[in-house]
Amino acid sequence: MSTNFKNYINVYEFECELPGSGKIIKYKPITTGQMKKLLIYENETSPVIQEKALDDLISSSVIDKDFDINKLYLEDRFFLLIEMRKNTKGKKFKFDFKCPKCKTVSQQLIDLDSLKVVKLKDIKINPKIKLTKQISIELKHITRGEQKELEKYLDLSISETQQMVEMQLLGYAAGITKVITPEGEETPDLKDKKWMLENTPPAILDKLKNWYNNTAFGVEFTYTTKCINCKHFQVMDIPLANFFF
Repeated sequence: MSTNFKNYINVYEFECELPGSGKIIKYKPITTGQMKKLLIYENETSPVIQEKALDDLISSSVIDKDFDINKLYLEDRFFLLIEMRKNTKGKKFKFDFKCPKCKTVSQQLIDLDSLKVVKLKDIKINPKIKLTKQISIELKHITRGEQKELEKYLDLSISETQQMVEMQLLGYAAGITKVITPEGEETPDLKDKKWMLENTPPAILDKLKNWYNNTAFGVEFTYTTKCINCKHFQVMDIPLANFFF
């Protein structure tokens, strides 16, 4: 008598609460087949294609029927990706660190469960910031769907480094929900909001960056490294290279 072994493969399910929306998401661990598909993008450097690959990876693992990745805050999307990795490859992550002072290469080990997670509901957010004496704006955190809309405005003929810078600027523009001047309030289209940011001094743009830093939520994906040779300390973003492999 034979049994259908396929009924017993990848039967485990997990769930997590998104720090932004507070929604509970149910998902299965990422399979070898899914990671195999991800290998197609291993040498891909285009930010647009990289993000599309991650969308497919996440969406194919979530089992909630009403799940729509376009409705996720970008911070929630990244948090969900980290949770999937923890229940697929484990909660420990190793990466090589080259000391900027003595050039010694050492292996760093991170417990992903130890990373701090900030919930949106625990942050006091004032959406309004003053750019100049005459101009104020209101800001919000954007979703993956809103980020994807920005790709329509991206010039694919420029270098991929320039594309990343351009996407960041477009992201700031998309987060502006209202512009307030002595003449009143208005909601310009994305093109006009981007023009406004491009034609302001860097110090003005820093005010937007500070707002996002001060209202940041989700997982704090940073780590304090220590060189085994010269004992140099450095707080750095955790590299995502080989995160699933």
